[in-house]
Amino acid sequence: MLYICLLISIASSSSLNPLLEKMKNTVFMTGSFIQTDSWALTLEEETSSGTMYLGHPDLFLLSYTEPAGAAMGYDGSVLYTVEADLQQVILYSSGEPGSFLHMLEKCADSTIAETLQFSGDSLIILLEGDFGEGISRMKVGFTLSDSLPFLFSTTDYNGNRTEYSIWNLTTDDYSPENVFQLIIPDGYTVVNPEEM
Repeated sequence: MLYICLLISIASSSSLNPLLEKMKNTVFMTGSFIQTDSWALTLEEETSSGTMYLGHPDLFLLSYTEPAGAAMGYDGSVLYTVEADLQQVILYSSGEPGSFLHMLEKCADSTIAETLQFSGDSLIILLEGDFGEGISRMKVGFTLSDSLPFLFSTTDYNGNRTEYSIWNLTTDDYSPENVFQLIIPDGYTVVNPEEM
């Protein structure tokens, strides 16, 4: 589940360079997203949506409007999820930030196979190889004119896929104060699986 929120990192794959340079030089980014999770075994699909916030180098927050109150993020020291239906905040103290950057830096591996799809101002890159955390394929899309992402998906070795469609992205040279801070809602239980 943690790889779902993987969103942006610095890699050296030449086709990704415009996107990666943009992300490397952007202090703060926010936009809307739709997340689609597909399970190969049951053929089920689940869709959620919300607003994403990305901060250099590895801060992120996925704030869900559907399901309402849910969130996933990294505040600089701890990876966490807010499970509104369970009224729990789950901490992953030793978990990696899990941003785009974290995953895409693995594309520098020379064994990664790469396929390009151009359509007007858009470039979609299909990547296959061993990305760790069970991920075998990634799909990354960005617009050539501004190097901003519009698509990111991961597929694991079992065929389970998580895809993000991204739009209305804006960037800034500074990060708003406390946007990535973990706030535990009143009445929620804090759970740390590593301490159980």
